[in-house]
Amino acid sequence: MRSSGGISDEHSESTGEHEPALPAAVRVSLPAPTSSRGPAPTYSRAQVAAAAIRIADEQGIEAVSMRKVAAALGTGPMSLYRYVDNKEALCELMLDHMFGETELPEPTGDWRVDLAEVARSLRRSQLRHPWLARIAAGRPAMGPNMLEIFEYGMSVLDRLGLDIADMLEIFSLVSSWVGGFVQEEVAELAARRDRGMDEREWRRGMARHLETLTGGGDYPYLARVMRAGADRDFDTRFERGLDRIIAGIGATLPPTAD
Repeated sequence: MRSSGGISDEHSESTGEHEPALPAAVRVSLPAPTSSRGPAPTYSRAQVAAAAIRIADEQGIEAVSMRKVAAALGTGPMSLYRYVDNKEALCELMLDHMFGETELPEPTGDWRVDLAEVARSLRRSQLRHPWLARIAAGRPAMGPNMLEIFEYGMSVLDRLGLDIADMLEIFSLVSSWVGGFVQEEVAELAARRDRGMDEREWRRGMARHLETLTGGGDYPYLARVMRAGADRDFDTRFERGLDRIIAGIGATLPPTAD
């Protein structure tokens, strides 16, 4: 039996009962269905995703709709349901398409170097499309491109002789930290853009605001941060944070693993 999105929902002929519906993140990772009846699909899922991404890049993720994507492709909204069930599935398709831009380096044999490069590549992918971090948060990584990144990261950690649960914890720690970092970075960039400020103007404005906050002595540590000028740029903070995470992972490994 076929769902509205054209992705098959298997059922048991003996009982007539439907299998539980698959999450959108899983459904969009399955091959597009084919049928001997009716015309062949005009577009690929990659073309649908690319059209949606162009809209998001130009107008923001809020502007993406089934109707707008269909119009960008020169077709009617109903025809889009051959590729995705709804906007949720469309976002999953966009997300995985974007992670296909992540460049995975040739393994060096040094888990620290390779894991750090995965983190940097994930950050670059998300910064190319500032809306990506927002829709990535809380979504399971089940599309083929994200799973390729997952498999690469796990293969890096597999050299350490850890059990699979520990490998998963470490990979999840790194990828989640990158996602959270990029969300903060994108939020500041958006705030600066909305106010028409460059980085220097933004920092001057924030400094004046924070001086007002700390003037009464209620926030001594924030005052120390201000006096020391300790608020580093995002690139520096990312690299220093990444160094600390990898050092922390290394410190927890058994002696034979490193």
